Amino acid sequence: MPRELDGPLADAVRSFPIVVLDGPRGVGKTTSALRLVRSTVELPRDLERMRIDAEAFLVGLPTPVLIDEWQIAGTDLLWTLKRLADADPTPGRFILTGSVEPATYGPTYPLTGRAVRLVMRPMTMSELDGRGGQPSFIAGLAAGERPSPTAGEPARFEMGWLTRAGFPAMRNMADAALFLEGYGALVSQRAGDEGRDASRLLRTMRALATLEGQAVPDQRIWESADINKATWKDYDDLLERTHLAVPSPAFESNRLKRLTTYPKRFLADTALALALAGLDAARLVDDPTLAGPYVESSVMQQLRPQIDGVGGTLSHLRTGAGQHEIDAIVEIGLDVYAFEVKHGSNPSRADARHIEWFRDGLDDRFVAGFVVHTGGDTSSLGDRIWAIPVHLLGG
Repeated sequence: MPRELDGPLADAVRSFPIVVLDGPRGVGKTTSALRLVRSTVELPRDLERMRIDAEAFLVGLPTPVLIDEWQIAGTDLLWTLKRLADADPTPGRFILTGSVEPATYGPTYPLTGRAVRLVMRPMTMSELDGRGGQPSFIAGLAAGERPSPTAGEPARFEMGWLTRAGFPAMRNMADAALFLEGYGALVSQRAGDEGRDASRLLRTMRALATLEGQAVPDQRIWESADINKATWKDYDDLLERTHLAVPSPAFESNRLKRLTTYPKRFLADTALALALAGLDAARLVDDPTLAGPYVESSVMQQLRPQIDGVGGTLSHLRTGAGQHEIDAIVEIGLDVYAFEVKHGSNPSRADARHIEWFRDGLDDRFVAGFVVHTGGDTSSLGDRIWAIPVHLLGG
């Protein structure tokens, strides 16, 4: 199935001798990479051959070569690849896929200037529906496109969207919750592999799932998970290295004062967060206030690969006292876009008040702002600000 990352991945292979493709376990990294390679090294299957003479083994393979789960061979492999790339810097020699980054690369990173790193994320709604190859909403914005007003369009959002997991293997599974619980247990097992308590990591993941979409101090998390500060730091690092935690950093600007520095907490997949929090679509329908953070989480899941595709960055904004808050700030070069997510179908100009404040404070860098809602219509909410239905982002 086409993925948002297919184009950037192919471009990277044409431009760099080594491409490192990271991402959570089971999101389709190997499948996508296999489309572009002529040889495959599977670890741990080929680990013994790599240990005997990795350099000779790799040089003898037709390129591009996929090294799957490269981290099993250890960071010494990266030094081998450095020597090969230095001897022959031809683009498209190696693609490395991995589901967990090493805890440390040592004193230096050997692939600097020789490799590009890409992240494959859980599938978006467009990708799940087979439309991942189409131009994205964010790519359209970067090209100068703007929404067109509509009237009377039916709402397409359904609460069941939030429970559609972005793992390809789940597309035809009858019991999504069972798979996701098992997935969470599998990830927590990684803590045991690194000498930590797997049950505590799973408990920490459940705590993060209940705090989805919230900008909270670290202490709130470790107290919710009943662990100490040092253990939380270890787990936070591990969850980011396995690409399951994707915190949104705080936006920084010297034009806007008293901004909080807390990251906003998200797991990479909304359905996984719901499963770990013990929630389902019926519960969210019954309690719309509970649903809000997970609607926002789903929007972020749609935006991340689109932003990656144009080389942008994603952050959030909140003033220290909470007077102003914007769910997503997208920076593409010097251009800045703002997104507010509302679980409601009839947004008004009042829902854009934080974006208006941001627009007026940022001035020339601000390009456009959007109130993303669960209704059907697109409308103007003021100068460079629109209300758009969530399906425009790819649903």
